[in-house]
Parts: sequence; structure tokens; C-alpha cells
Amino acid sequence: MGANEAAARRRTGWRRSAWAAAIMALALASCEGRGIYYTLATEAPRANRDLNDELTVVGVVAASGHYYAAAGGLWRRASGGENWRPVGRPQAGGAELRVLGLAAAGGTLCAGTERGLYYAGAAERPGWKSATGAAGEQVLRVFAVPYSPDGTLLAITAVKLGEEQHEYRVHASTDGCRTFRPVEGVAGRPSDSAYAFGAYWITAGDKLYRGATLDTLAEHAPQPAASGAYRGVFFNDAKNRLYVAAAEEFVYFTADPGTAGGAAEGAGAEDGAAADAEADASQTWSRVRVAPPAGVSDNVKLTMFTQVGGVILIGARDFGFYQFSDGRTADAERGPRLTSQLYTAHVTGFARAGTGDNRIVFAATAGDGLSSINVQQAGGRLGTWDRE
Repeated sequence: MGANEAAARRRTGWRRSAWAAAIMALALASCEGRGIYYTLATEAPRANRDLNDELTVVGVVAASGHYYAAAGGLWRRASGGENWRPVGRPQAGGAELRVLGLAAAGGTLCAGTERGLYYAGAAERPGWKSATGAAGEQVLRVFAVPYSPDGTLLAITAVKLGEEQHEYRVHASTDGCRTFRPVEGVAGRPSDSAYAFGAYWITAGDKLYRGATLDTLAEHAPQPAASGAYRGVFFNDAKNRLYVAAAEEFVYFTADPGTAGGAAEGAGAEDGAAADAEADASQTWSRVRVAPPAGVSDNVKLTMFTQVGGVILIGARDFGFYQFSDGRTADAERGPRLTSQLYTAHVTGFARAGTGDNRIVFAATAGDGLSSINVQQAGGRLGTWDRE
């Protein structure tokens, strides 16, 4: 590791609290609009809208003309740019709960806590109600599945089985967070989901799952990687490409839809997995390498995706994010420069909001707060990253 790189990483290390470390895997995933290739400018931040710069941000959404950010607490600001202000959180036993995940379905907020899921209309004083399903389970992440035909929200939860043992579960809602039902057939720790080629895709541990519905999930074949775990999964509908991030070093992508397999066609899950393997044997995956900076020997640990025009962004632990041209196999380039607050950040994921010249992309971090960038279409530019 180079001296400058090592020093920069040490400066940020002390800010990673034990609580932040416990939820580093939490992230946001979102898609960005279509259009020309943008240039990513990463100069020093121009604004600070008064969120704590050492927060671990676990969710950012847009609802009813406001942005909402979750990091244990909950804050909101108007899309016009006012400062962030605290918002009332769900309560249990007269005490406010920590918000460990946040999603939105139209004008409804969906908050994941250490005691299950809650929903409320987007407001300064939300009237939180307990969702049906996953009661008492600790929510690790709740998010909308982009492009799903029924507006699916997924919640990933953990149930403690022993001193160091947990069972991870997936729950789905199609009624705006009011009711969640269990999703079967996923083993390991789930991390992300996308809807592509007429099917749901879920990454969990070292497996990529696929199903025409959430009731027909089976291990997809061929798996993009020969071994190792996965993190983010993302669909670029404009180019009809599916992206899957390995836990380290590589991003895989394909424009070949393959086949959903027998499970989606009426066979049982086990038969479906076998049919999938046979049917998709010819499906091809390409890959992009995410190389560490010069002087760094460790592989880059990857998180979640977003898209800005023709550029794909993938979050990285301790290196901010990397970027690469959609559909190209050339090595990804590191996004933030030394002058950016994101240079040594653990970017857990992204979220976007707005339309036209007012499109905003948020970068959530573990221990370095929340940053945003205003997408300026005029002249093919992207504005500088601001500290929220």
C-alpha cells in the first residue's frame, strides 16, 4: 500500500464505530435514467446540509417532495434544498426504535427496525403503524426492487438462533409495506435483488437465484463466477443488461436472458434448478475487473450499483466507488479523487431522485455520512459531490 493511500485510510478508520461495522453490508441500490455519457467531477464539496458527517447511512428515498435519510435516526429535507431536520421514528414500549433500513412506495415510507417493519405516510410527523409479517425480527435492509411489475418491496431480516448464529430471511410486500410474506428458497445471507428478463434475481452468499416469481426461486445456472460470494445485482433496462457484483474484484454482466428454468414452468424447485442448469448452459457472462490502486495488494471489496447515463457506478469499501462504461469490459476506473470526501469512504450504495436537470444521486457510506451529486445534463456534465 502506498504511503499516501495508507495515511488516508488510517485517518478514516477511527470513525468506523462498532455499530457501523455491524451493518456495513447494508446498502441502497437504484437505477439512473438514460442518456448521454456523463463526466464525473469529484472536486471538494460545495455544501453541507447539517447531517452528521460520521453517520452510517442505511437508506435514502424520495417521497412527497422530500428526501428522507435513515442512519439509526431519521431525517428529511425538501427537494428544494433546505437543511435536514429530524423526523419521528417508529416506537415500541414508548421508546423510539432505530431505523436500520428505509424504502418508499409512492408516498408511503417503509422503515425497518430492530423489531420489525413499520409504514407511514411521508410527513414531518409520520403516523407509524406496524406492518404485518416479520414481527420482532431485526431488519438488515428494506428496499424496492426496480422494474418489478407489482412494486415489490423486499426486507432482509436476521433472527438470532444462538450466541453467534443467525438465520437470515427474506420477506416481500406488494401492498406498500403494509403486509410482508416470507420468500422461500433462498439460502445464505441475501444482499440485493433486481427484476430483469421477466424474472426476479437475488444475490445471497455465493449463490445467484432466479425465478419468474418470488415463489419459484432456484439457483441460477450458469453462475457468473466460478466461486466466491456476490453482493449487488442491477438491471440496465435501456441496454437490456444484467450486472452482478462479486464480493471482490469483478463485476459480471450479460445481455443473454437465458431461461427461467423448470421451477417457473410448473416443476418443483429442485427440478427447476436442474432444468435451469441444462437450459442455460450456453448463457455467456462478461466481466469487468475492479483493480485496487497502485501499491495496494488487497482486492477491492464491492457493494452496490447505480447508473448515470452510459456509466455504471459500483460502490467500494474504503475506495469510494468505481465507474465503467456500460457494456464494456475494460477495467473500471476509480471515481473519487483525493480532493473528494468519498476518496477513502466505504460507499455502501446509491439512491437517486428527481428528473431532468434536477436529478440527484446520493452516495451512502459507512461512517462518512451522506453525499450527493446534481446531474447537470447541459453540456454533458455532472456537478461536484456535496456533503449532506
